[in-house]
Amino acid sequence: MSLTFRPVILLLAFAPALSSADGTDWLIAPYGWLPDISLDQSSDSSGGGGISGSDLLSKVESVGMLRFEAARNRWGLTFDYISLSLADQTTLGDLLPIDIDSELDLDVIELGGFYRPSGEVAGVNYLMGLRQISVDKVILATPVIGPAQRLETIADVTDVFLGARYAHRIGDRWDFNLRGDYSFGDSEGTLNLLASVGLRVAGPFGLQLGYRHVVIEFEEDVGGAPETTEISLSGPYLGFVFRF
Repeated sequence: MSLTFRPVILLLAFAPALSSADGTDWLIAPYGWLPDISLDQSSDSSGGGGISGSDLLSKVESVGMLRFEAARNRWGLTFDYISLSLADQTTLGDLLPIDIDSELDLDVIELGGFYRPSGEVAGVNYLMGLRQISVDKVILATPVIGPAQRLETIADVTDVFLGARYAHRIGDRWDFNLRGDYSFGDSEGTLNLLASVGLRVAGPFGLQLGYRHVVIEFEEDVGGAPETTEISLSGPYLGFVFRF
């Protein structure tokens, strides 16, 4: 069992008792996400360096997400986790085509807090926290003429994110949610946008259907030359929400 998930599973087990004891609102939501994922890379040609191109990896893939929140009165804590591992193959160029084999492992961990002026779930919340991004990518370029070129990079990026979200209740069972945030620090900038509609089914259980768009951009030094990587993920998701 991953160390990342152990504290969340323990909180899920004890959340009802904690909620009744101290009035804390708990939310735990595993999600299934089906984003269109693309990997673009550009490098300074004067550095002799890496493999450049757009759509080095372009694929629709099923991705797991996990969200956890605890809030009391106006303040709360939030945790968000994305993990994916995939591979793709494409060909660039017409006259002298190059076969590109790409592999990507990505983990994004977000830990932060939020402030809700009204003290209620509905309304505007202000967000702030840390986002840890771990990327392991392997790109193998095989041209028609010349030797193959292999590039493997491992990057760990830590950012501060700032943002806001808005929740609107529609009757007793429905709600509408928007969120936007931007992070900066080690990365060249990370954009995170979400929109969803939620349905409270029965008791603590609910469903949430939405769309998420994430763009991660960071710079590395490869062979003495700066190299910029952009990873984009966009697509619908379905969450199973438990509130206590």
